[in-house]
Formats: sequence, C-alpha cells, structure tokens
Amino acid sequence: MAIGIYDSGLGGLSVWRELRQQTSARLLYFGDTCHVPYGEKTQAQLEGYFWEIAGFFLRQGCQAIVVACNTSSALVLPQVEGRLEIPVFGIIESAVDAVLGVSKGSVGVLATRGTADSGAYQRAFLASAPEMKVFVQSAPRLVPLVESGQVSSQEARQVVKEYLDPLLAEGIDTLLLGCTHYPFLHDLIAELAGPSVVIVDPAPALAAQVAGVFPEWKPGSQGKDTGYNTQFWVSGDPHTFKTTAELLLKEELPAVAFYHMSGEKT
Repeated sequence: MAIGIYDSGLGGLSVWRELRQQTSARLLYFGDTCHVPYGEKTQAQLEGYFWEIAGFFLRQGCQAIVVACNTSSALVLPQVEGRLEIPVFGIIESAVDAVLGVSKGSVGVLATRGTADSGAYQRAFLASAPEMKVFVQSAPRLVPLVESGQVSSQEARQVVKEYLDPLLAEGIDTLLLGCTHYPFLHDLIAELAGPSVVIVDPAPALAAQVAGVFPEWKPGSQGKDTGYNTQFWVSGDPHTFKTTAELLLKEELPAVAFYHMSGEKT
C-alpha cells in the first residue's frame, strides 16, 4: 500500500507529518518546487501539474493521492473528480469540518491569492454553516517566507501582522490556516493573534480522513511500524528542499530524489 502526497513545495510536509502518525502505509512525498508558489498559478497550469504528478504516483504504485495544497484542492479537484480510479483527497472539506468543531461563529481564513480568489472556502462554509461569518485574507508573501525557512524572522513577523490585522479587526474567534505552508508559522501567528483566537491547522483532520479510508493500515497493524517509510521527491533542487525541510521539521530526512517535470517551469 502506498499513498502519494504532493504540494508546490514544503507546505505539504505539515500534512505528511500528521499522516505518517496515522498510517503505516508507504508514503511518497512530491514537492513541485520548480513551480512554487501554486497560489500564483492559473487553473490550467495547476491542472497540468496535477495530471503529471498523478501519473508519476501511479507509476510508483500509489493507491491514493493526497493533494496537500489548498489552492490545488480549490481549483483542480472539482475538475478532475471521478477521473482517476484511485481515491484523491483534498483539504477544503477537512478544513471546514475542523473549524466547525471549534468556532463560535466568526472565522478568518489566511490563504494564498489563488485560494482566496477561488471563493472555495466562502462557498464551503456557506453550504455547511450559512450563519457563519467568514473573512478571507489573501497572504501571498507567506509561502516564500516558509520556503526560505524564515519562519521566525522579523520580516515574517511584520508580514503576518499585516495580514492578521484586518481579520482581527473583524472580531474573528477562529483563524483557519488555509495553506499547508502556514502551520510552519503557527507559533508566530498564535502569538500575534492572541489567546482569544483559536488557530486551526486542518492537517490532522485531513490525515484522519485519509487514514480512515484504509483502516487495515493503522499504525501497528499487520506488524507494521510508524518509522520512516517515506520516499521524498522534488522537481527542483533536492539539497535546498532537504535542508529547509529539516530546519522546519527539526528532524533529519532521508535522501531526496529529483523528478523532471515536463513543460514550462515558470
């Protein structure tokens, strides 16, 4: 059993670190680092990346795909639903469910430009909780900060404050991290948001959803363990990815392999 997980770069590692605790399946992580950030790409570009990465996962024997990216979940998954014979999991539904479990009725969403402009979260909350007040803030400068490992820098503090202030002014009680990169800024975001705002990282909910579909691969079942059982691949520089990933995760990763993505690189 193998599960493929992909994102534009390092962000999906926030989902990977949760999923590896909830399944003993073999995991393949793909960081499409030659196309980061996805939040600035068009729907057509993102759909092209999806099909190429899905093909790679299928050739590697994956039996499920986790789209660990809010922008791709918002823009691509509605277009490809039902077109693959294996399950494909996105993060929007899990994120909304996680928020509904804790919010008192006013939620702010930090997201990439692509996710914010898609209206995906606005529609999802309207469908599930029409009485919920939802405020979405585009935060395009956060992904580059995470990708460069600047999660506790003075620049990160200034940028996070710039994006948070409009949401806090609306009186939100819950803040959804609507990009898988943002959990790596969790401590800084929580400090600036203050104790009255609940911070929601949807990664645990998504990991639980995926693991629930494959109960036979729970940790400890069939004699499996939860140690390193992941292959890491990137479309850009493996060394840069590994170095920054280890900085963010505070642990050593195995070797990272390179996969050449066809087509344009911008």
